[in-house]
Amino acid sequence: ENFTNVFVDHEDPMGKTETASWRSLITPLGIAGASTLCAMAVGLMAAVAIARYRTGGQVWPFYVLSFRMIPAMVLAVPFACFTGYLSPGVMPFILALIYVAYTAPLATWLLKGFIEQVPREIEDAAMMDGLSRWQSHFKITVPLIRGGLFSTGLFIFILNWTEGPLALSLGYGEWITMPVQVINKTASPNLQAALAVLAAIPPLIIGFYIRRHLGRAFTLGAIKG
Repeated sequence: ENFTNVFVDHEDPMGKTETASWRSLITPLGIAGASTLCAMAVGLMAAVAIARYRTGGQVWPFYVLSFRMIPAMVLAVPFACFTGYLSPGVMPFILALIYVAYTAPLATWLLKGFIEQVPREIEDAAMMDGLSRWQSHFKITVPLIRGGLFSTGLFIFILNWTEGPLALSLGYGEWITMPVQVINKTASPNLQAALAVLAAIPPLIIGFYIRRHLGRAFTLGAIKG
């Protein structure tokens, strides 16, 4: 019954009619999916620049990753003050942009590890066959790391799907993500538990698949970084 109430209108214990919560499953899919694609595009370009061209020297990878050290709540308060003057309709786009800025550094770090596993000599051989430098990256190296690329994308998606502080400060009305919806159901603990279970299913399934690939990326980054 609790899982059914997620998808249909129902009455809470106080007799008040509550609307179905299925929209809280659709909204985070759109926000997390769009921000994941953008973060992966930015991260891949940055990872190629760092791994193959040593852009920024030895310290630049640390500077890129250091942005992840900033607690989300530190960013949530000023962003909430700034976006308070904007229309609610733009909140999904603002939230997606913030997610891109927050997850692109981690995507860069992980993809850098996968790219460094591909010998540079393979790209050199492709260039001797007539490919340009960037063609060798995207026609040779990227297909070779497609498993790591896919795993990194799923990992970034999990981070965006489960992010709480920023979504809590910026999302309201119909534009709320799953963590915010779970928090809002405090008055209905049974429904809150059902939503929490549904929210945990995608990360569990994805985490089971990507654990081997990401473990290799983190280890290689620690050794070669």
